[in-house]
Amino acid sequence: MKEYNKDKIFDIMETTQCNYSNMMKRLSRKKKFSEFVVVFYSISLIVYPLTSEFFPSCFDAKLSNYYGIILSIVTLAYSLINGSAKYAERIEGAEKVLNSVKTLKRSLTDDNFVDVKQDYEKLMEKAEYRDDVDFFRTVKQKCNELEIKWYKYKHDIEKMERGCIWTEKRRSIKN
Repeated sequence: MKEYNKDKIFDIMETTQCNYSNMMKRLSRKKKFSEFVVVFYSISLIVYPLTSEFFPSCFDAKLSNYYGIILSIVTLAYSLINGSAKYAERIEGAEKVLNSVKTLKRSLTDDNFVDVKQDYEKLMEKAEYRDDVDFFRTVKQKCNELEIKWYKYKHDIEKMERGCIWTEKRRSIKN
């Protein structure tokens, strides 16, 4: 069994915060895109019949009806999918988890880290699991903080362990 201490739990909570922050950003982007698509297709459903009505020489009414039916089906299907995704509720849930982890992190001390770890685990049992994309973004952010290239991290970590990166940085700062 792994040995946990205050610093390890703090790092775990920090990663969780980053994961849920990335999750909120991803869900917000998807929500905005979905809303845009529904509005775009809805406007198209209005524009096609109007175009065929006011410009009959440029746009065929039968073609307008054909496209209108197809767009109606696409809009309906997309609206159903969008409604079942429940982006607003999921964003709110991720925000609650993020704030709860922040609160737990603030209360973390050397004396209570076991209790805080248990509270954290209970919180995570109830929370929506982050997507792999969110974790990948978190890893990339952590790599950027440590100035490690995520696409060749093993090489950079080996250099860090040997002290080469820090020595090179010191030399470049002096020059």
